[in-house]
Amino acid sequence: MDYRKIIIVGETNIGRSFMAECILRGILQKRNCQNIEVVSRGLVVLFSEPVAPGAAKILREKGYSIENFRSSQLTEEDLASADLVLTITKGLAEQIKESFDVQTASYMSIGTFIDIDSTEAEEKIPKVTEEDPETYQQCFDILEPLMEAVADRIIGELLV
Repeated sequence: MDYRKIIIVGETNIGRSFMAECILRGILQKRNCQNIEVVSRGLVVLFSEPVAPGAAKILREKGYSIENFRSSQLTEEDLASADLVLTITKGLAEQIKESFDVQTASYMSIGTFIDIDSTEAEEKIPKVTEEDPETYQQCFDILEPLMEAVADRIIGELLV
């Protein structure tokens, strides 16, 4: 598979999916995979808003680059241009399949893509809230190794 555009989909695109996007993009850049575009989108984005401050804080502390980011709604155009769509949960992958009529990309949860029990992966990735800043650290600690595994698979498939 030739991955040129990867979309990571979360619910609102201000926390977990944004964090996964920044982490995966950073890992791929460190591994000299500059020609892969990584973006994130939300399934329910009523209006564009900035990323959650807690998510931005932990990513900066860990050395990940954050561009001027505002949440974005997932569109059919996004799906038509994507080579791979990864979702934070298996349920979101199912919602995309039910809500959109685009057949070009592969849709799967992060756990499914890296061949682990996706239910287990989903249960580990906590919902993040500004009321509980520790959830951002917990989310990062779980997402970073998952995104490393995603990068390993992507790079492995590019080398085949």
